[in-house]
Amino acid sequence: MSRALFIGRSVLDVLALVDDFPGPDGKTKALANDLIPGGSSLNAAIVFSHLGGDATLATSMGAEGLVRNFVTDDLKKYGIDLRDICDDPSYHIPLSTVVSTRSLGTRMIVNGAQDDCSRLKDGRDLFASDYNLIQLDQYEHPFVGQNFDDIRAFDGPVILDGGSWKEWSPDFLRLADVPVVSEVFLPEGPHAFAEMCNDLGLSRWAITRGTNGVIWHDGGSSGEIPAIPVTAVDTLGAGDIFHGAFCHAYAESGEFVEALNSANRIAAKSCEFAGTRSWMRA
Repeated sequence: MSRALFIGRSVLDVLALVDDFPGPDGKTKALANDLIPGGSSLNAAIVFSHLGGDATLATSMGAEGLVRNFVTDDLKKYGIDLRDICDDPSYHIPLSTVVSTRSLGTRMIVNGAQDDCSRLKDGRDLFASDYNLIQLDQYEHPFVGQNFDDIRAFDGPVILDGGSWKEWSPDFLRLADVPVVSEVFLPEGPHAFAEMCNDLGLSRWAITRGTNGVIWHDGGSSGEIPAIPVTAVDTLGAGDIFHGAFCHAYAESGEFVEALNSANRIAAKSCEFAGTRSWMRA
């Protein structure tokens, strides 16, 4: 069984699926509502576990209470080994508000105001375990900085989930062996990202582009993977699901392009269902 460590922020998503976004001062009736734990690494860890892997999630849980218990119980249900890295009792898991449209297959996200936890537990024991890979999602920046040397010394691939550019993105890129980023990660485009990776000595990378498919580069080879046509109901979490599926396939086979193809198929399937979990039950 493949094993992976996912490091990133956990949130509690308040979800609504609507036909169309309302205009200014407008109202609309939800087609579906849900309350579900989320976050890039949390979602990826659950997908990794769902596909048969052994996932550990290092994340900030903070204060005891209903939200923490809700998130913890959900992770237990999916067999995730949860490691709380936060030592600040005033930290609260952020609430994220997500509105998705059925007509367009797009969504609007309002992230919580809570910053990453900066009062941290000693997490060095995490890196003594025998993982096949580590995934970083650019959150829990203080924890990643505290353990920079241990992550760099990890004897295995470090995967970067790069959703959008942040002021600390260069720090995460310096830790990455395989960055798999979205097309909005670097607004200057794929060529600029390729040059950046070349400057950093990164020869294996990919850019996900939604309905335009995936661009990949692997040493002296490069190519594109076309998007799989689907009738999208909800694209929420598709990138996270892609990453969880990629990490599982890559940990199992070590085949980069094969893992990207597998992740592309699974992420496309997830878009045919509302929310981030219902595709698993289909």
